[in-house]
Amino acid sequence: MKEKRKINLRVDLQCGTCGALTHTEETPPKFCSCCGASYARYCLNCTKKAAMFFEEYWPTEDDCVRTYTPAKRCPSCNAGLEVESRDDVKKDSHYEH
Repeated sequence: MKEKRKINLRVDLQCGTCGALTHTEETPPKFCSCCGASYARYCLNCTKKAAMFFEEYWPTEDDCVRTYTPAKRCPSCNAGLEVESRDDVKKDSHYEH
Protein backbone atom coordinates (compact mmCIF):
# COMPACT_ATOMS: atom_id res chain seq x y z
CA MET A 1 0.00 0.00 0.00
CA LYS A 2 1.29 3.41 -0.99
CA GLU A 3 1.76 6.01 1.67
CA LYS A 4 -0.07 9.28 1.03
CA ARG A 5 2.27 12.17 0.57
CA LYS A 6 1.69 15.21 2.71
CA ILE A 7 0.99 18.47 0.86
CA ASN A 8 1.58 21.78 2.58
CA LEU A 9 -1.25 24.14 1.54
CA ARG A 10 -0.90 27.85 2.21
CA VAL A 11 -3.94 30.06 1.63
CA ASP A 12 -3.80 33.78 0.86
CA LEU A 13 -6.60 36.27 0.25
CA GLN A 14 -5.96 39.05 -2.23
CA CYS A 15 -8.06 42.20 -1.88
CA GLY A 16 -9.93 43.09 -5.04
CA THR A 17 -9.76 46.79 -4.17
CA CYS A 18 -6.18 47.52 -3.07
CA GLY A 19 -4.45 44.24 -4.08
CA ALA A 20 -2.99 43.55 -0.62
CA LEU A 21 -2.31 39.91 0.32
CA THR A 22 -3.53 38.52 3.63
CA HIS A 23 -2.14 35.19 4.84
CA THR A 24 -4.92 33.17 6.48
CA GLU A 25 -4.59 30.52 9.12
CA GLU A 26 -7.88 28.99 10.27
CA THR A 27 -10.67 31.54 9.98
CA PRO A 28 -10.34 33.93 7.05
CA PRO A 29 -11.08 37.60 7.73
CA LYS A 30 -14.19 39.21 6.23
CA PHE A 31 -12.52 42.54 5.48
CA CYS A 32 -9.14 43.62 4.10
CA SER A 33 -6.77 44.72 6.86
CA CYS A 34 -5.22 47.42 4.63
CA CYS A 35 -8.21 49.25 3.12
CA GLY A 36 -11.26 47.74 4.90
CA ALA A 37 -12.95 46.47 1.72
CA SER A 38 -15.13 43.39 2.02
CA TYR A 39 -13.98 40.11 0.48
CA ALA A 40 -17.61 39.08 -0.16
CA ARG A 41 -19.19 40.29 -3.38
CA TYR A 42 -22.90 40.41 -4.10
CA CYS A 43 -24.54 41.03 -7.46
CA LEU A 44 -26.90 44.01 -7.45
CA ASN A 45 -28.56 42.69 -10.61
CA CYS A 46 -29.62 39.17 -9.52
CA THR A 47 -28.88 39.56 -5.75
CA LYS A 48 -26.73 36.42 -5.51
CA LYS A 49 -23.41 36.05 -3.70
CA ALA A 50 -20.43 35.58 -6.02
CA ALA A 51 -17.91 33.04 -4.75
CA MET A 52 -14.22 33.90 -4.68
CA PHE A 53 -12.01 32.23 -7.29
CA PHE A 54 -8.50 30.94 -6.71
CA GLU A 55 -5.22 30.44 -8.50
CA GLU A 56 -2.70 27.83 -7.40
CA TYR A 57 1.07 28.05 -7.50
CA TRP A 58 3.24 25.00 -6.81
CA PRO A 59 6.80 26.13 -5.95
CA THR A 60 7.72 22.50 -5.11
CA GLU A 61 5.98 19.12 -5.50
CA ASP A 62 4.65 19.06 -1.95
CA ASP A 63 4.01 22.78 -1.42
CA CYS A 64 0.95 24.64 -2.75
CA VAL A 65 0.09 28.33 -2.46
CA ARG A 66 -3.59 29.06 -3.18
CA THR A 67 -4.59 32.71 -3.60
CA TYR A 68 -8.29 33.59 -3.41
CA THR A 69 -9.53 36.76 -5.09
CA PRO A 70 -13.04 38.29 -5.10
CA ALA A 71 -15.02 37.73 -8.30
CA LYS A 72 -15.04 40.47 -10.91
CA ARG A 73 -18.22 39.26 -12.65
CA CYS A 74 -21.37 37.50 -11.41
CA PRO A 75 -21.32 33.77 -12.27
CA SER A 76 -25.14 33.76 -12.65
CA CYS A 77 -25.92 36.78 -14.83
CA ASN A 78 -22.41 37.97 -15.88
CA ALA A 79 -22.94 41.48 -14.49
CA GLY A 80 -19.82 43.40 -13.49
CA LEU A 81 -19.19 43.46 -9.73
CA GLU A 82 -16.43 46.06 -9.65
CA VAL A 83 -16.96 49.78 -9.18
CA GLU A 84 -14.72 51.42 -11.75
CA SER A 85 -15.98 54.99 -11.77
CA ARG A 86 -16.26 55.78 -8.06
CA ASP A 87 -13.99 58.85 -8.38
CA ASP A 88 -15.52 60.00 -11.68
CA VAL A 89 -19.05 60.07 -10.24
CA LYS A 90 -18.01 62.76 -7.78
CA LYS A 91 -16.67 64.90 -10.65
CA ASP A 92 -19.81 64.45 -12.80
CA SER A 93 -22.04 66.38 -10.43
CA HIS A 94 -23.86 69.26 -12.15
CA TYR A 95 -23.54 71.33 -8.96
CA GLU A 96 -19.78 71.62 -9.21
CA HIS A 97 -18.21 74.19 -11.51
